[in-house]
Amino acid sequence: MSEKPQAFINPASGSIRLTGDVDLVDAEGKVIESIDAPKFCGCGLSKGKPFCDGSHKEYVKLFAEQLRNARELVKPCMSFSPMPKRAHAIRENELQYRLAAGETVVGVKVGGALDSPNSAEPTSVMIFGYLTDAMQLTDSIKTANYIYPRAEAEVAFKISKEISTEIHPSEVLDYVSHVATGIEIFDYRYGQAQIYANDAVADNAGAAAFVHSHWVPAHEENLENLTAQVFANDIEVETAPLTAIRGNPWLAIVLLSKVLVENDVKLPAGSIVFSGSATKGVHLAAGNNYAVDIKGLGRVELKAI
Repeated sequence: MSEKPQAFINPASGSIRLTGDVDLVDAEGKVIESIDAPKFCGCGLSKGKPFCDGSHKEYVKLFAEQLRNARELVKPCMSFSPMPKRAHAIRENELQYRLAAGETVVGVKVGGALDSPNSAEPTSVMIFGYLTDAMQLTDSIKTANYIYPRAEAEVAFKISKEISTEIHPSEVLDYVSHVATGIEIFDYRYGQAQIYANDAVADNAGAAAFVHSHWVPAHEENLENLTAQVFANDIEVETAPLTAIRGNPWLAIVLLSKVLVENDVKLPAGSIVFSGSATKGVHLAAGNNYAVDIKGLGRVELKAI
């Protein structure tokens, strides 16, 4: 190696380019060959690893298909830690697939995930996933159609005004017309593996299904001092105050508006927003009956079959 090379990582493809002459050595340190400005694979798809062969151009398509196959076959796939730009592209690819299949976007779900396994102190970041009409349940869920479905107690909001800019806390009620008790089913297609934000984004924040109670008119007081209870076969298994949702459920809308603006996504009037969970996720098992009750807001029930 003539001069100390510098490494450049392509933020879009993940490929790694080294400058100058680089010596490739074997396990004993013997030089095998010298290469000028080599380009190495950073996506794991190259057929000529460790070198880049341009396969990253199919990255989004291939990994979107991997996630789609996992959903359709109900078989978990491996996580792949995409870079942020690609994670967003994979999520949008899945959305376009659903739209082409005749589904309609009806709203979004708020979620959270740890930012990175490489952080000394990983922090939770807000993410979102699209909800479509095909995800909406009535009174039952067929668990065999999901990999590892878990139910969370959430507040559902009906949006009365397009969200296209960041919202100040004082403006929330200008954007929300109704609220309801909700059960959001999340089902990451990686099974029970520990994943981080980029994998979570790529998998549409694990959005799988949802159901909510009757809508009630929104006003500031109707989310104060309320508690969410989760029941399995009429036995309480989880309970938490709604303040467990961002300290105040209304802040879910405020913080979501910032994330949507960052992602150049507009949420039209009439959309549904699921707030993120007040409780831990409860694994759904066939044969059980589940319910979420938020006294003063509503109760919603779901039978797992």
